[in-house]
Amino acid sequence: MQSTPSQRYIVAGIDGSETALAAAKWASVFADALALPLHLVHSAPAPVPKAGFDYTTLSQLYNARRDEVLAEAEAALRDYSTDTRLVPIASSDQSPATGLLEAAAGAEMIVLGATGAGSVERWLLGSTALRVANQAQCPVAVWRGDPAKVSVDDRPIVVGAEGSPFSTPATRLAFEWAQMFSVRVTAVRVWSDHTAVLASDPTSLHLLGPAAMAIDWEAIARAEADDLAKIIAPYRREYPDVAVEERSRRGSAPRQLLDALTDAQMAVVGSKGWGRIRGALLGSTSQSLLHHAHAPVIIHRGTDT
Repeated sequence: MQSTPSQRYIVAGIDGSETALAAAKWASVFADALALPLHLVHSAPAPVPKAGFDYTTLSQLYNARRDEVLAEAEAALRDYSTDTRLVPIASSDQSPATGLLEAAAGAEMIVLGATGAGSVERWLLGSTALRVANQAQCPVAVWRGDPAKVSVDDRPIVVGAEGSPFSTPATRLAFEWAQMFSVRVTAVRVWSDHTAVLASDPTSLHLLGPAAMAIDWEAIARAEADDLAKIIAPYRREYPDVAVEERSRRGSAPRQLLDALTDAQMAVVGSKGWGRIRGALLGSTSQSLLHHAHAPVIIHRGTDT
């Protein structure tokens, strides 16, 4: 996230809810730390008028309401942080996802509240968060937490560090932010019984059958921990001031990341979703975190392939 402040910015989605406002305040912390302006974006199409109601009149009323939502958010943010540079507010009558993506064409990050103006299920699974996270060319932060506690604190940043191209941008981002806020990184790599056995000897199950289950799990655990150490080593060299806890765990990736997040302030993950071309959703780990995390989750897909 190295950039020229005049050319880059952070986008916060505003919808009139307390959660969205809290997310915008959290975004302002990053905007101040990175010396970037914060764009507030509210995008929502006017509803279809009922019979007997003039569309032009309804559209004017809805435009006025959009402007009111943004003005209220701007006032609240100016009270929260006098240092944050709020740019001219963007308002749109497009769908929330379309408006956010267009407004974030040159953004450093997009920040959204986890519940928005509807239920968690409708908001997360409907389209907005997933579509934005799938298509954005920058990190997308889905903010969850206590609206009264939006500041970055001294707890660590969790990152899913599996070593694949999908996780590399997320790992680097976690270290950049950890250095910026002088906090630790908890690097989590999760392995399963199946992958561990095949990685140690891909032909073992075929050749030995049930005998292959006589596995030295302690040796495999040490090998997996060594693999994580190798993944993290370049970042330790590049960011020598960042303290790191390496967690190599056997089991479920979402469960282990959520466990690490218990004592952390945010999680940064990549995604193995198919991306825009195939039109699929985020990977299962990313989606699970979005549903169950109690803290902000940042999805950083990197370059879409």
